Amino acid sequence: MTIAADNPADNQVTAIPLLNQCVIALGGDDRAGQRDLCLAIADAFATGHHLAAEAPTGSGKSLAYLAAAAASGKRVVVATATLTLQDQLWTKDIPHLQANGGGNMTAALLKGRSQYLCLSKLRRAKDGSALFDERPGPSFDADIELLTEFATTTKTGDFTEVSVADRSRRAASSTSRECPGRTKCSDGEDCFAELARDRATAADLLVVNHALYCAHLASGGNVLPKHDAVVFDEAHGLADVATDAFGLDIAPLGLRQLAGRMAAVGVPRGDTAALNAAADALERALEGVEGRLDSTSGALADALGSAAERLATALPKIESASDPAGALETTQLATSRLEALRRAQAPIDGDVVWQEHGSLCISPVSVAGALSSRLFTQVPTVLLSATLGSGKRFAPLTLRLGLDPEADPGVADANGKVPPDRGDPTGGDGDGPNPGTGYVAMRVDSPFDFAEQSMLYVAKHLPEPKDPAWPDAATDEVRKLVEAAGGRALVLCTSRAAVTRISAGLRAADGTETHPLLVQGESSKSELLERFSTEETSVLVATRSFWMGVDIPGTACVLVVIDRLPFSRPDDPLSIARREEAEREGGNGFRDIDLPAAALVLAQGAGRLIRTRTDRGVVAVLDRRLATAGYRQVLLDALPPMRRVVDPGVAFAFLKEVAAGQGETPLP
Repeated sequence: MTIAADNPADNQVTAIPLLNQCVIALGGDDRAGQRDLCLAIADAFATGHHLAAEAPTGSGKSLAYLAAAAASGKRVVVATATLTLQDQLWTKDIPHLQANGGGNMTAALLKGRSQYLCLSKLRRAKDGSALFDERPGPSFDADIELLTEFATTTKTGDFTEVSVADRSRRAASSTSRECPGRTKCSDGEDCFAELARDRATAADLLVVNHALYCAHLASGGNVLPKHDAVVFDEAHGLADVATDAFGLDIAPLGLRQLAGRMAAVGVPRGDTAALNAAADALERALEGVEGRLDSTSGALADALGSAAERLATALPKIESASDPAGALETTQLATSRLEALRRAQAPIDGDVVWQEHGSLCISPVSVAGALSSRLFTQVPTVLLSATLGSGKRFAPLTLRLGLDPEADPGVADANGKVPPDRGDPTGGDGDGPNPGTGYVAMRVDSPFDFAEQSMLYVAKHLPEPKDPAWPDAATDEVRKLVEAAGGRALVLCTSRAAVTRISAGLRAADGTETHPLLVQGESSKSELLERFSTEETSVLVATRSFWMGVDIPGTACVLVVIDRLPFSRPDDPLSIARREEAEREGGNGFRDIDLPAAALVLAQGAGRLIRTRTDRGVVAVLDRRLATAGYRQVLLDALPPMRRVVDPGVAFAFLKEVAAGQGETPLP
């Protein structure tokens, strides 16, 4: 990369001109916060320390870290939480950077293996020898013909380039749990997933998602190529994704599907029948059991032991089965299932085991230790989000991730030398110094005037959410708010039941609607968001998946309603275990676990409102506790500095003014 500086300390000089050139080419404004963020990221790359930065919507964080990466001379991975941001980086931001001063930076996009067409699975699906885990759909034959043609024309094999039914897609794709690898597959040299990995290995900048990066960490570093630094955009969700990556689930259905695959490749019937019987026993052991479980004793332990024993007995017979190609996939899948069964038999210290929707789930109570040892002590890491939560130096979030708010961040001196206690200078994922668990923290000022543009309305006059009168009162309040806003509302609910109740309340007795009503579950998320953004007076009612990653600027969204404070379910097994751990360490479960988590989600929901400097509107919270509870300040501190009111008349009047287009806020 020719734009890299020879002296790490000079990265700050090269990154800013590159950023400025990109901003000018966009016709954008000079934003001091964006420049400060770019400088801080460039410094983190140059000296090898961690950075946690809260950069509100509109601060231009994407171009800030891309410019810093391009100027660093290092191989950088950018991990995003949402496909929307990933697509924005790949189709807009990176090409723009390359066209405006960063042309020497090469970039690649890498997804999980199942996101690419598998040539081996496609051929087997076409000739009738596929190992199906589910019955093919009615469009299967046409889809396979389309995918066959697609395989000859595509350069990437990325399923986003072709439209087929989900079941057809799954039949023609491979997961990491069943893929035997490039060297063992007859299509290995032409494999789209492997070719994507080759491009990733050669690139200066690699774009992935959080799930793939966490899979890389869980595998011991075997998924992604070596790199010198990583940026987690939307880092507020990293802990949850890591929890999933370091956990597992075992379902009786999955064992039966594996038995079906084994039978299809010629494993003797006695072995497959034994595995099916073990799956039945596991299903019986899980029936009627709620919450946390002990998998080391009783019927559950017996069922797991039986399944593991029978699978271990059958495993060698798969390799000598009559279908060699299918045997490779089945062996890989059976091996991963056996590993899961054995972990379930003997959970590691800190694991939580519970039953959910008929599956046995295992997850670590905390991912701090795993992330500390596998990520933070290995690779300089930048954590970015519009909302990193409450607390000094974002401590609730960073502690959960495995960073130490009290530790020395290990920032290098002016000559680029790091402190002597930073570890082996040749270690880590790349070639730089091993960072510690300290970090630099910063907050970027928002470019928005929240006090002028927005209002936080708390419906203090409503009953407590536990009051039987609250559901009807809250629904009635939504109707009044929507009427004042002329539609244009995103209603965020904390449960599916609330979505059903509120959407029903927005329909008249004869089923008609004053405003176009869009309800989660009635269409795909992408279709709902497309309609919400284009049908200006529409109302969208949805649950947690819409609390983040939704970007609808302008007059289509002038009202965000949050039905109640987003505390986790009191009976959630992981939350219970985390509270218990906090209390064992002398803390308080509600204060240390529930409250910071709720503050983060609440801030994400409220962040759906103001997306540009001309947006105006109201965030309405129908939970009076935000105005009355002793802990409310923690939640309020996580929110933007909006005007705060509890008088419904004031909120309704402001909404009517905004809906009428009065008093537009000019660009500063």
